[in-house]
Amino acid sequence: MRRSGADVAVDQELGEQGGWWTSPSTGSVAVATSVVRRLAWALLISGPVLGGWAIVSQPSADAAPAPVVQSSNGDTAGPGGFAEMYVAAFLRAGEGSQGELAAFYSRAGDLELGGKPDAVQVGQIAAVRVKEIAPGRYWSVTVAARVLEPSVKNSTDSSTGADQPLIRMRFFQVSVEADRGGGPLASLALPSEVAAPTGRMPKAQLAYGDPLPAQASDPAVDTLSQFFGAYLSGGGELGRYISPGTRLSPVRPAPYRSATVTQVAVENTFQDGDGDGRIGAPAGRERLRVVVDIKAARPDGIARPLLYALTLVGRDGRWEVAALDSTPQITLPDLPAASTSAPSNSPVQ
Repeated sequence: MRRSGADVAVDQELGEQGGWWTSPSTGSVAVATSVVRRLAWALLISGPVLGGWAIVSQPSADAAPAPVVQSSNGDTAGPGGFAEMYVAAFLRAGEGSQGELAAFYSRAGDLELGGKPDAVQVGQIAAVRVKEIAPGRYWSVTVAARVLEPSVKNSTDSSTGADQPLIRMRFFQVSVEADRGGGPLASLALPSEVAAPTGRMPKAQLAYGDPLPAQASDPAVDTLSQFFGAYLSGGGELGRYISPGTRLSPVRPAPYRSATVTQVAVENTFQDGDGDGRIGAPAGRERLRVVVDIKAARPDGIARPLLYALTLVGRDGRWEVAALDSTPQITLPDLPAASTSAPSNSPVQ
């Protein structure tokens, strides 16, 4: 097909102006298609990356969202947890930290804070005493915090010339208040640093006899040894040593390479008829509460002492583990032993 002179003139004009020819060659089409395809793949692959960058690159707000801790009548977990978070934020606070503290203390915006934020690092923190002042409305909470804080240069270490951080245990008293309707908790004051709580040691005692060395020939010790070998170190099948209906699972992954029973203490009501320091075999389906000392060896070979309270039950002339008791049984001067033992996790019917 022959082209007219007008068509040629138009072509020349487009060429001079840098225009595109409307009927490209087959090679041009292939090149353009390849470019478009590569651009599409690039956008598809980079989409999630660009989206993530857009999220993390957003400017941060002046203050973090306030942690909402609800109060609950008769429950000290809420006030205690609130006080822990408040003290942790208070210890970390520095210049510009008013916004974080405002989540706990409404007048934090008026505070003058100096120093670098996070100069004090909070390692462990716990509410060690919660006293209810007004039922369901007002509490006084004592919080213990193990902190790592900067200190003056250690004069005894002149080789490095660097400041030596100091690990300290510090205590704070916090007032915690709740709305009448049980709404979010707040504090009306800053934490007050106080001395460590003092007082007499509790008068409670374990309701077990003196611990006796574990004897390998004792049927009860044999059951306990096999049980803890399976429970803590993955040695053997746990189900062989627990009573029917008891639901227990081994610790996974196994934290120890071995677990050895070293001592056993039996509840006070137990009578050692033979006087040989052995529990012996059960005569029937009697129940027996024991406290067991364990020497557990970590994978690196370092041994750690552990203590467990268990309930054993007799069946077919041998002992089986009926439960890992949540707490050991205790006795108090003004309470019978039966009322001071927490329920086990797997009660025997």
